Amino acid sequence: MQHDRSDAHVPRVATDARRHPGRVPRGMSAVMSRRQRPLIALAAAALFAGLFLVGDIRGGSFEATLLFVVPISICAIAFGFWGGLGAGLLSLVLVFAWDYARPDADLAAIGYLARAVTFLVFGGMLGRFVTVRRALERKIARSEELSLDLMATAGFDGYFTRLNRAWERTLGWSLDELYSRPIGDFVHPADLERTLAEIAAVAAGRDAISFRNRYRHRDGSYRWLEWNAIADDEQAVIHANARDVTALQRAEESIHRHREDLEQLVRERTRELEHSRLETLRRLALAAEYRDDDTHKHTERVGHTCMLIAGALDLPAETVKTIRDAAPLHDIGKLGISDSIMLKPGKLDAREYQTMKQHTVIGAAILADSASCVLRMAQQIALTHHERWDGSGYPDGLAGEDIPLTARITAVADAFDAMAHERPYKEASPIDVVLAEIRRASGSHFDPAVVRAFLGLDHPALVQPARAPAGDLLLQA
Repeated sequence: MQHDRSDAHVPRVATDARRHPGRVPRGMSAVMSRRQRPLIALAAAALFAGLFLVGDIRGGSFEATLLFVVPISICAIAFGFWGGLGAGLLSLVLVFAWDYARPDADLAAIGYLARAVTFLVFGGMLGRFVTVRRALERKIARSEELSLDLMATAGFDGYFTRLNRAWERTLGWSLDELYSRPIGDFVHPADLERTLAEIAAVAAGRDAISFRNRYRHRDGSYRWLEWNAIADDEQAVIHANARDVTALQRAEESIHRHREDLEQLVRERTRELEHSRLETLRRLALAAEYRDDDTHKHTERVGHTCMLIAGALDLPAETVKTIRDAAPLHDIGKLGISDSIMLKPGKLDAREYQTMKQHTVIGAAILADSASCVLRMAQQIALTHHERWDGSGYPDGLAGEDIPLTARITAVADAFDAMAHERPYKEASPIDVVLAEIRRASGSHFDPAVVRAFLGLDHPALVQPARAPAGDLLLQA
């Protein structure tokens, strides 16, 4: 949109006229007189041409009357109401004088009355229209000069053609300087490309609404301007209205930075809360395990193993993370089981075993009605992790895929860890024996797909090598 041009410096008179449309600036009266002299000469020539060309205007010739409309119109347009009225009166006087000087003239009163009405009414009305229009232009110009908004008209060549005084007040440049240089000279280099693209879009017919860019102040600083603009294709110009939004822009940037700082603070606090929440869950899980696990590591190992199995099953990352946090709470219901049963060194009898089974229901009740996705999954696992693939488990005898997948995963991880580690009522079993037992129970106790995923893991990394075999491993687990 920028083009070099040889007449880059706009003459002083031209810029003054742009500044004050419809008003004669100080020191311009002589200039205006020189401009009107050709109009006066043209009006006079047309008037006397009418006299000589008519030759004989007796009878109120319509063609003769029309010839005087031209000089009256010129005077009305050039001088307004009084110019049109004066030209009409002068035309009437000249016509009367011309006729009076001719001995054969017919001085009919009705003819001159008709001409008087024609000349004076036409000149007065046209002149009045011009006067009112100029007064309206001056009023608009004064309104523009008093406006706090920056009003502008620019050509499609990228130069301003009309500006109001708000530009001087806002940017410090004189109007002459603003007229004489391309618009791009005042735009911040970082905003120039999109500004030129916006000008091209407006010139192509798309209105600009709330477009912002930075304009250079005379002191070297920049002001943010917000624009609305529309193109006038007939005159090949763009009319625009802008306002200084520097303070607003800085406030918005400050708010944006403050919001980013707050969001960062919220993220940090959220991480801290998440850490505290996970720590609380771990300690809650340990509270259920401390009576039958001297190392207090069973819940952590089960959660870790569940995470690995879920990853091997290609479950969503969020599910993998959640089961890592939820699985350690699978035995939270043991808090409701008496020490006489929990700490019994030998095998449980039938009544004790039935009581032990209630830890699934107790755990689900402890974790029920939580808004946390981790605790909701933990409730599901606590209730169903002792269900079996063949339907022989407890508490509800669920079978196959009716058992939640998270519970099927936890069942394998829990059984493996229980068999591979020492408990108050049994010794640890060798890892190869444990893996063989889990493989044997695939399709009856465990979900075959979960067993396949589990068997593909690095098991020595999950447990230290065991020292002695155990009997019925799954029953003891």
